[in-house]
Amino acid sequence: MKEKIKVLAVCSKGLNRSKYLAEYLGRKGYKTRYGGAEGFEDPNMKWNPISQEDVDWADIIITVRKRLKDVLQNKFNIGKNKFIEINVTDSKRLIPEALAHLKELDYISFQKKWTYPQLRKAIKPFLPLKIK
Repeated sequence: MKEKIKVLAVCSKGLNRSKYLAEYLGRKGYKTRYGGAEGFEDPNMKWNPISQEDVDWADIIITVRKRLKDVLQNKFNIGKNKFIEINVTDSKRLIPEALAHLKELDYISFQKKWTYPQLRKAIKPFLPLKIK
C-alpha cells in the first residue's frame, strides 16, 4: 500500500489559513498537520506554533505567504523538505480595492467569501502533490 504524502501547512498564527488548507488537503487524501510560524506579540494570545517535529514529519511544507519560508528557514532545520509557496492573505486591509465591498463582511463571512476560495485557487496548480 502506498503511503500518503505528509503535508505541513503553515500560516502566521496557525489558526485560520493553515488549518483550512490542511483540512482541504486532508479531504483530498493527504496526511496533514498545520500551524503557525509567528506568534502574537501579546504572550496571552493563543496560537498554534509548529515545531521541529512537525517540520521533520512533513514531506512537503506549504507556506501561505511567501515571506514565511524565510521565517521557517531561520527558526528550523528544514532539511530536504519540498516547499510550496502560495500567497494568500486573510486580512481585509490587503485585498484588492476592486473587492472593497468584502471589507463590510463579518470575519467568518469574509473568510468564506475571500480567503478560503483564494487558498483553493492558489493550491490548485500544484495538485496532485508530489514529493519529487
